[in-house]
Formats: sequence, C-alpha cells, structure tokens
Amino acid sequence: VTTPGTLRFVFRAITPPGRSRRFDARFFLADASAVQGDTEGFTAASTELSHLHWIGLAQARALDLPFITEVVLAEVTALLAGHPQPGVPFFDNSGPVPTFRRLD
Repeated sequence: VTTPGTLRFVFRAITPPGRSRRFDARFFLADASAVQGDTEGFTAASTELSHLHWIGLAQARALDLPFITEVVLAEVTALLAGHPQPGVPFFDNSGPVPTFRRLD
C-alpha cells in the first residue's frame, strides 16, 4: 500500500454540527518501517494518552468504536487486501445534509 517512508491519504471526515467536539479529520496510512524512535516507548505519554498501546487491525475493528472510525478501518482493511481506492472517501457533515463523495 505504501513504500517505506511514504504516507497515503486514505480518508477525510467532518463531524456533524451540534457535537461537543467537532473535527475536520484526515486519516493517513504509513509503512511501520518508516517509524523513527522507540515504537513501544509510551512512558512520556500523559493524561488521555497515558494508556497508549499497539493492537492489530482485526483487534481494533472488534472494539466498540465511533461509526466513522469503523468506516475508516474498513477502508484501510480493503486497501491492505489490495483493493483499489478510486479517490479518497470524504464524509462531510458540515452542512445540513450529510454527504459522501470521493476526492481526486
């Protein structure tokens, strides 16, 4: 899916209005061999990040996750299985009607 040292833009989503937190998020996929530093060293993490740990994709997909996270992980699963991505999926909930389209 990616070559070492590259990122792949896999998804974009804007959360609906009226939520306590709103996000305009972009999701990327990177080859783990491009990670620099200690990938197991979470000792400096604090507050909400204090319980960081790595889990596999199948284990992540089995968790009770927000809908959009489940959709993104399904897209990543398809990409890793070799399925083509005809543009980056974009869930746009910024207006009165949620829309889905693919970005070129």
